[in-house]
Amino acid sequence: MKKSENISEIAKALNEVRKNIKQPEKNANNPFFKSKYVMLEGVVDAIDKALPKGFAYTQEVTSDGNQISVSTILLHESGQYIQFDPLNVPVTKNDAQAFGSAETYARRYTLSAVFGVTSDVDDDGNSASKSAPHEAPHKRRGAPKKSSKPMASQEDKDMLKDKIAALSKEMAMEPKPLTVASMKNAKVTSWKEMTKDDLNAMDHELTTELMEFRQKSEKKDSKKPADESTDELWDKLNV
Repeated sequence: MKKSENISEIAKALNEVRKNIKQPEKNANNPFFKSKYVMLEGVVDAIDKALPKGFAYTQEVTSDGNQISVSTILLHESGQYIQFDPLNVPVTKNDAQAFGSAETYARRYTLSAVFGVTSDVDDDGNSASKSAPHEAPHKRRGAPKKSSKPMASQEDKDMLKDKIAALSKEMAMEPKPLTVASMKNAKVTSWKEMTKDDLNAMDHELTTELMEFRQKSEKKDSKKPADESTDELWDKLNV
């Protein structure tokens, strides 16, 4: 973290934000963990309404290979500043949609952490260890309507299948329920008639859920007790 020599004015301003901020409504659904979260727009709106005069923030976004880095910077009219260490978020696919998803997640997460916005439901890491959800009963549908939008190619679909297989392995889920859940959340009604927009929407959902899963896993791991040293174990064992 970088900061000016004195940050007393920023500390006062940040305290005012924390006292005045109204927690936004969690209006977005996470179907994989059956929870709700606040979208980036809601986080920004809640913070902007609570900012005192002369206090502002900005976010610096950079990309390096297969990850996005977002650093939040607090600025005060006195000249004082704080630049927080960047949050690095992996990008699972080399296209604009995946990078956009990673940037949105990183901006939302870092702003929430700095200003005390409860943008996610804290379930103490339990969701990371849940078994795969049961697949919903299949409902018969009529023949899908032909779309005038560009269709996803078989190569695109195969790449998406490979991604689902990799994510399901990391998230300890079966590929089938993961596919069904991502299609439902992306409002994709047919794999066979999938458009490029449908494919991008599914990829966005999968990327977001992977990042949420990793965040919850890291939170769970951070609460595990540290391993005892050899000397401590030696003393306890009375060797």
